[in-house]
Amino acid sequence: MASPLDQIQKLNKEIQDLSKQLGKDIKIFDVNDLKTAEQVLKGLRAEIRDIQSDIGSIASAFKTVVDEISKSSKGLADTKKSFNSLSGLAQKLKNDQEGISKLNKKDLQSINAKIKAERENLVTTRDVLKNKKSTVGLTKEEEQALTEINSILTGNDGLYKNLLITAKSRLDQEEKINEAMGLGGALIGGLKKGLDKLGLGGLVDQLGIDDAEEAMSKVADKVTKGGTETATFGGKVQILKAGIGSLGKSMIKNLTDPLALSKLLFDEVIAALQASDKATGELAKGMNMSYNEASSMRNELQSVSNLSGDILITTKGLQESLMAVNAELGTNVMLNSENLKTYTKLREAAGLTMEDQKGIVALTNATKGNAEDITKEFLGAARATATNNKAVLNEKTLLKDISNISAATTLSFGKDAGLIGQTVAKVKALGMEMSKVDDIAGSLLDFESSIENELQAELMLGKDINLEKARQAALNNDLATVASEIAKQAGSAAEFTNMNRIRQDALAKAVGMNREELAKMLFVQEQIGNVSEEEANLREQRINKLQAEGLSNEQIKKKLGEESFEDLKNQASVQEKLNKSVEKLREVFISLAGPVMQLVSPIIDLLIPALAGISFILEPVFTAFRGMSEILTGSFDTLSGWEMVLGGILTVITGITVATKIQAGITAGIAAMNAVIALQKKLQSKEDLKLLALGKSKIIQLAAQAALWALSNPFKALLGLAAAATVGAVAMNYSKVGDLKIDPNGGPIVSSPNEGGIFQGTKNDELRMGPTRALDMATQGGGSQTQVVQSVTDMSTTNKLLAQLVKKTPEMAPLGLYEIQ
Repeated sequence: MASPLDQIQKLNKEIQDLSKQLGKDIKIFDVNDLKTAEQVLKGLRAEIRDIQSDIGSIASAFKTVVDEISKSSKGLADTKKSFNSLSGLAQKLKNDQEGISKLNKKDLQSINAKIKAERENLVTTRDVLKNKKSTVGLTKEEEQALTEINSILTGNDGLYKNLLITAKSRLDQEEKINEAMGLGGALIGGLKKGLDKLGLGGLVDQLGIDDAEEAMSKVADKVTKGGTETATFGGKVQILKAGIGSLGKSMIKNLTDPLALSKLLFDEVIAALQASDKATGELAKGMNMSYNEASSMRNELQSVSNLSGDILITTKGLQESLMAVNAELGTNVMLNSENLKTYTKLREAAGLTMEDQKGIVALTNATKGNAEDITKEFLGAARATATNNKAVLNEKTLLKDISNISAATTLSFGKDAGLIGQTVAKVKALGMEMSKVDDIAGSLLDFESSIENELQAELMLGKDINLEKARQAALNNDLATVASEIAKQAGSAAEFTNMNRIRQDALAKAVGMNREELAKMLFVQEQIGNVSEEEANLREQRINKLQAEGLSNEQIKKKLGEESFEDLKNQASVQEKLNKSVEKLREVFISLAGPVMQLVSPIIDLLIPALAGISFILEPVFTAFRGMSEILTGSFDTLSGWEMVLGGILTVITGITVATKIQAGITAGIAAMNAVIALQKKLQSKEDLKLLALGKSKIIQLAAQAALWALSNPFKALLGLAAAATVGAVAMNYSKVGDLKIDPNGGPIVSSPNEGGIFQGTKNDELRMGPTRALDMATQGGGSQTQVVQSVTDMSTTNKLLAQLVKKTPEMAPLGLYEIQ
């Protein structure tokens, strides 16, 4: 049990932390005030809990402020933006408290930082509004915004203070929970990140990592009492145990579940098929070959990768090496598998890009040699030469420099990797570059000017300068000797320092350089010698030991080359090896995907002509419509013969169809006229009007049926109405039927065939038509007005014709056929 002193110290610490959050100043209690301290702490905790429990009200209060502020000025817009942000942060804390969304330590740190940042934004906005108030004045809304901001900033408003207290308290709780999870939580989190980086995020669910993390978090929350107390060692053990137990259960369940394993395998196979197809397509395009040829080449590369036994040798890496070499040469051939493995190994292990390896690749291709042997030969000669010159050089950098050697120099060296390595190392140890030594050799062979410069330098320096050996070496393309002789004649950096500028220029000109180039050579040479001295002595001792063991110079170079090459192979980091291990594992599925894609490819090849055939079959249809379009617009000049024929046929067919529709429309129009005539006949009495108003008359039913038919056949109805309108217009134009004419200003005018005269009626005259006998009887009745006895017209013939018309035109059937009275 803790001593009273320990208890009071723990209570004082928590009291000070909570009082700081609440902005209070509470004294430090001593051992005698233990109970008082407990009561004070209890009250502080309750106050914090009350503030946290009111986070929902805080969020809504900020929203209320926002709703009361308009967008009429920048100050108001900035105020609204800040309060909106604070409202959103409060809502996040509320969701976390209610368990809707869990906030982690990083989230809470961000919320705390944003709350403080928004306070600073409000300070800036307040200053803007105050400045505006003192100059042009504020609107009512701006005054309200300024009041709200002042309340926040002066501490009179509990919203901001309580929000900050809640966020800080929640962060403290989360930090205690994270601390309680300890190493176990770090391991779980690291495992998740590692799997994600490797592209194996799907295994997180399979291994139950999230479940384990959640189980640990629950126990941590329990042992720390919601993050209010620090976890004991026993509590941390419980947390770790919960995580391991959950992880073990999930692994046993998921990794032994056939469905889970099947899903994992299925996902990997699908991903492998997609990756294989994409890589094969890239190879085909890059190498300018068919997909099937590229697929066969990839299968060969996969075999090389599988049989290499090296995690750094993958199919993807081999393909990249293959494409790079072929791109450089402009070829599309399969290369020696051993050389491909070497290039890939140097790239993946040592970080030598294909650009860096251009020199080795060129020597290998030119000599039909083995890339690994050539590399070892170069490295061994370079190391031995550098050691003999008291220099420790980076052989990997020298390897890159091969590509900078001119083709003429390379051929002059007989494409000998050992000689090139020896020369490059010698030149570098002397502080020079191969390209510059090559230029110097050229200048030395300009005998007249070279000798003249040499004599002038001797005169200026007062000493002998002998460049004859250097000229002979230049003539023989022996650049290593050229570099050595130049360095010997140039002297040391100390000697150069003691010369005046004129003498420095004269010496530099004699050895084929300018003053700055000579100074740089001497300066670098001095630096290499100083930093290499200790390590160079060790390497020299190593060579002496090998000589003592009876090894020849060639054998020593070979051994040094093997050691240097081995160093290059072992430069990959653990993370890189892990990544390559996963990639190698996935190639198991890709190896299966290759043959599958070779089976699928012929099927796709068969489908492509079929799809092309469909387009070919439809082409006449497209041609016909193009032709019809041009014919209707009158653009005959642009038509081909085939388009003219097919377009003409389609135009005729379309015309016949339209004509048929017009005929049907005219028939419908006649039926509509029949309905109008019937309506005229029916509307002759008040009873008929009453029935019409109530919708009970047959003519209303007839009109309703006609309307429904028109809605369902709009095109035909319009054509019918057009035909009816045409007939009506003709009738109105002539206003006569047979020998009857209607005078607009008077009565009927009737001509008599027997009398040969014309009878003019008055407006009050009634015209009746009927059999002759009936008319005679009416005339005999006398009277001053002409009377014609009306007879009932026989409509049976008309009705019969209409019935036949309906049968021939089914579209008119909905109209029905009613007897006209």
